[in-house]
Amino acid sequence: MNEEEKAIIEEKIIECYKLKNITFDDESLYKEKIVNDKLEKVFKESEDMPILEDMYNILGDTEKTKIFKIKLIPFIKGSLKFFNNYTNVQIDNKLIIADIYELGEENIKYGMFIFIECFWDKIKSSRKIKKAIYLDEIWRLIGVTSNKYVAGFIYKIFKTIRKYGGSAVAITQDVGDLFSLENRNLWKKYIK
Repeated sequence: MNEEEKAIIEEKIIECYKLKNITFDDESLYKEKIVNDKLEKVFKESEDMPILEDMYNILGDTEKTKIFKIKLIPFIKGSLKFFNNYTNVQIDNKLIIADIYELGEENIKYGMFIFIECFWDKIKSSRKIKKAIYLDEIWRLIGVTSNKYVAGFIYKIFKTIRKYGGSAVAITQDVGDLFSLENRNLWKKYIK
């Protein structure tokens, strides 16, 4: 995306969240709810957050947003519409397993990006808590069949996770998988 397209997307994302009463004010992430017969302020639930269809609807029908709307069609109305839903992932569990095998080769990059982004946010939330992320079958994420952006994101995790009190483990049956990207030297220092 060029700078103009990024600006349009950012503007539309802000507008999409605003429809759900979520702004840059952290307080907007909370709502009042009755808990144990008491009115308390609690973090909004997943149903209070926007989904892809909300973004699709915000884009409207202008010439500048048409391409984004077209790209979202498979996620809203097509074969990938299972992504257009509220999450049921409980990110506060001590052990979280994301089994995305059933997504198939073409869709795995979307599932992995969503889960890794979600886990990465959790990892960065506290430097005091020890944590680890295990990436099994990493060849699917960084190998020759992967997307260079997904591989770059995985690389970033390995470079910076220690700063957040964490560790990352890449699991594969063939170490050569780590050298099959355009930039084969990327992973050499991590192989032991």
